[in-house]
Amino acid sequence: MSERFDSASLVGWQRAGQWRVRDGRLGGSGALTSRTTVGGDVRAEADLRLTGATSAGVTLGDRVEVRVDAAAGRLVARDGRRQASTPLPAGLDLGTRHNLAIEVRGQQVTAELSPARLGDQLAVVSLRLDRPAAGRPGLTATGGTAEFDNVSVARLYQPARRPVPEPRVGAPLPAYSDEFRDGLDDGWQWVREDPAATVADGALRWPVQAADLTGTGNTAGVLLRDAPRGDYVAETTVTLDLGEETVRNYQQAGLVAYVDDDRFARLTQVAIWNTRQVEYGYELPLAGQPVYGGSIVGTPATTTWLRLAHHVDPSTGEHEYRAGSSRDGRTWTWGAVWTFPADTTPRIGLVAHGGADPAVTAEFDYRRFYR
Repeated sequence: MSERFDSASLVGWQRAGQWRVRDGRLGGSGALTSRTTVGGDVRAEADLRLTGATSAGVTLGDRVEVRVDAAAGRLVARDGRRQASTPLPAGLDLGTRHNLAIEVRGQQVTAELSPARLGDQLAVVSLRLDRPAAGRPGLTATGGTAEFDNVSVARLYQPARRPVPEPRVGAPLPAYSDEFRDGLDDGWQWVREDPAATVADGALRWPVQAADLTGTGNTAGVLLRDAPRGDYVAETTVTLDLGEETVRNYQQAGLVAYVDDDRFARLTQVAIWNTRQVEYGYELPLAGQPVYGGSIVGTPATTTWLRLAHHVDPSTGEHEYRAGSSRDGRTWTWGAVWTFPADTTPRIGLVAHGGADPAVTAEFDYRRFYR
């Protein structure tokens, strides 16, 4: 169930009291009950503000209620005649919008009030139920009016009980690999070639560029190679001396799965302020502009091993890339997965950018593929 109150109609709701929709928000007092029945483990949410009400909240069936009690200054959970409550922060302005989120798992209900549902809870209350909750969800306001928006009830997630297996590394694929013994072979392709990158003595040496790929600048070079079809693991080792505890934003080097300058997943050893991390970031186009988000996959050493494990989802055809890092090439830390659309053809490459001051050179020993 999801209700954004985009229209003035309250079809699907049963009213008791005075309720109306104005400017995409529901306001009123009394009780408003959905005609949809829910049960089992659920999560319910509502944005609300008290515009005169002394109490307002959400009901699940005729027994379970969670309400913000302004008169008492408490967040209250009730199951029939039994209840639990916790105080609200002193001076809290309930006339501004807050998010009320409720989770029911088995016979336990937990509710939290927050300003932005970003882990910034102002009050949390839990109550053991006599029996699992079931019935029609509803909204209540007493002692005056309250305003509601973004009301939803959905099945609660099921917690993962087993870790996802680590990717298996199979036989090497020499036709797609390069040990950097005799220069770059014809399988490599540049995006914005950097003449400072050289191959000698079994290594690719690439001075870190004063350039980047994120955002709209797109000034950094990318050295790419076509990837094999199907599932595979791409691996490299990168030696990059970024020192310790000094700010060297954002010098980095490593692997990249690349479609174009606005869709790529970058796995690099990187300096972020005075930290040194293995960051796995993804940029993609959204709402007419590139957006970027990242996760951390292990701790780097001066020489760090990096892997991208590729899997094609058999139901959607999407490309899934899971990142791994190692400090010794034997023990691996596996982390996040970034997904590319099925109609893309990502290539796998190397990058070295983020700042040229102080000067530092990334050294890649090889770039290998395994089945």
